[in-house]
Amino acid sequence: SYADAEQIALAINAQSPLTTDVADIEDFIRFLATQQLLQASDPADCQRLAQHHLATQTGFWTWLLHHYLFMRLPLLRPDPYLKRLRPLFNPLFSRQFVGLIVAVTLLAVYLLGQQWAAFSHALQVVLTPEGLLSTALMLSLTKLVHELGHAVAASHFGCRVPTMGVALLMGLPVLWTDVSDAWRLPSRQQRLLIDAAGMIAELALAALASVLWVMLPEGALRNGTYLLASTAWVLTLTINLNPFMRFDGYYLLSDALDIANLQDRAFALARWQLREYLFRFNVPAPEHWRSGQRRLLLAYAYGTWGYRLLLFAGIAWAVYHFFFKALGLGLFAVEIGWFIIRPIAKEIAVWRVLHQHLKTPWTPRWSWLIPISAVVLMFIPWHTQLIMPGLLRANTEQTLYSPQAAQVKRVLVQDGDSVEPGQVLIELGAPDLDFKRQDAQQRLAALNEQLAAHSLELALARHNPMAVEALQSTLAELQGLDAAAAKLTITATIAGQVRDWSDVALAGAWLAKDEVIGIVASHPQTVVAYTEEADLNRLKPGATGYFYPDGGDLPPLKVRIAAIDRTGTRQLTLTELASTYGGAVAVREDPAHHLIPELAVYRITLNTDYAAPLALTMRGRLSITTPPESLIGRLIRSAIAVLVRESSW
Repeated sequence: SYADAEQIALAINAQSPLTTDVADIEDFIRFLATQQLLQASDPADCQRLAQHHLATQTGFWTWLLHHYLFMRLPLLRPDPYLKRLRPLFNPLFSRQFVGLIVAVTLLAVYLLGQQWAAFSHALQVVLTPEGLLSTALMLSLTKLVHELGHAVAASHFGCRVPTMGVALLMGLPVLWTDVSDAWRLPSRQQRLLIDAAGMIAELALAALASVLWVMLPEGALRNGTYLLASTAWVLTLTINLNPFMRFDGYYLLSDALDIANLQDRAFALARWQLREYLFRFNVPAPEHWRSGQRRLLLAYAYGTWGYRLLLFAGIAWAVYHFFFKALGLGLFAVEIGWFIIRPIAKEIAVWRVLHQHLKTPWTPRWSWLIPISAVVLMFIPWHTQLIMPGLLRANTEQTLYSPQAAQVKRVLVQDGDSVEPGQVLIELGAPDLDFKRQDAQQRLAALNEQLAAHSLELALARHNPMAVEALQSTLAELQGLDAAAAKLTITATIAGQVRDWSDVALAGAWLAKDEVIGIVASHPQTVVAYTEEADLNRLKPGATGYFYPDGGDLPPLKVRIAAIDRTGTRQLTLTELASTYGGAVAVREDPAHHLIPELAVYRITLNTDYAAPLALTMRGRLSITTPPESLIGRLIRSAIAVLVRESSW
């Protein structure tokens, strides 16, 4: 042992090919002390460790702020049990067992191929509420098998498995196993097997479940094996094979490349390349890599950054909607600030430090052209068109229907004809109604004769009020029957064009009560569109544009804004524009089957002078000419609109 840094430096220089000095040794000692890698041998060292421990402690609310999205709860120390059970698990790693699993898998593939129609049709079971609950239970079972696979494999190769537990990922329980001791294994093959053991266990379970599904009779047990064979392992593998998060896929990639601490080293290389590309600091790379390795690490780093940007933005959105509005806005700001803005700000701070330390001049470089051009484009007001979904439809419509069960007597128009107000379109007849009218007319005539005879004797007329009442009742009945008969002659109430004429509305055919016969659509037609809240201020009544019908078979129609709603649409009534029916307006269906827009949208009505025959309704896209606007201006207005709307609790 050596008492001080000077003795250590002299010993290294004398006993090794390295050359060092006291400053290097002191820096190294400080690094070891900071990382708590030195043994405490006196009260001063103990006090230093205690101070370091206190400095790392945070308050409850600070801790909760950084751990409410992901929190690990250790539940079990399985290492002693795994050591005792190791003789039972060792056969699982034999060639015979591997051959058995391969044989079962091949058998499962063959059997499912024979019954693929029934297997794929059984997916409907998963889509029911009971099926979703069963899927959650089977998913828990597969996760348990998955984690046991990691633990058993790590114990088999002599690694410690100190902890197993549950992690709360955005409030959802997820099992986890600590197999970090596997990094000590010199064999890359053993590390890869530990990394993949969980997924291998799940696939083996799925193969066994597939064979059982074929053999078992209908029932709950067969449904459970179906879930294990189809959905549960697919969901877990989809998550675990993602190399951009620190799940199995990441460790598989790290060990396959034989690059320990892959993510941090790739990030360091990507940051170095970005700095050199932008500023030419001429700083050596953090590590030397072969050209192929360097390209792979850079691709991984940039891919992970892009994935994390989308992931954290999605988490921020989910957090905002999960909590009540006041807390949601705060947590949304924390997520965006901590996970997206903070890393960018830290990197920019590093640029400033390097510039000051290396005295690198801020000279323009070609590498600046792309980001500067992107920033300039964001501020140039080049956006002069606003695109939104729209629906072309008649300004006024008259629906023609049979007022009662009736027979078609005459059809006077056909689909596509132009009609005028009052024009007769179709005549219907109802024999039952004709019989009732004839009977009422006969009774009315008889009552009139009776009262006329009684009127010769005034005294008799005064003492016969029932005859008068019967006359009035019959007269009212006949008037009602005449009105019903008049309705059987259907006329146009507006000028327009006959559309969607029923194929069964032919002479002699019978129509049911309230059966739709056709529609009279007026001219000119109108376009109804919906725009987002952020674009509302760019639209004014009188603004012009074009409506482009879907399909491309018709020319664009010139339109002019007639009216703009100033209150948001709470319920979408035009189903043709709803996303659930193939439209472009994102909606969700509430328990009452109302279509509720996911975003704040506003209704706009536009007029068109196009009078040629068109389909009754037609979806399309509107392009409206608006004042020029820059992208940054749109982003600012969108953010302000969201804040104003969402802060109104």
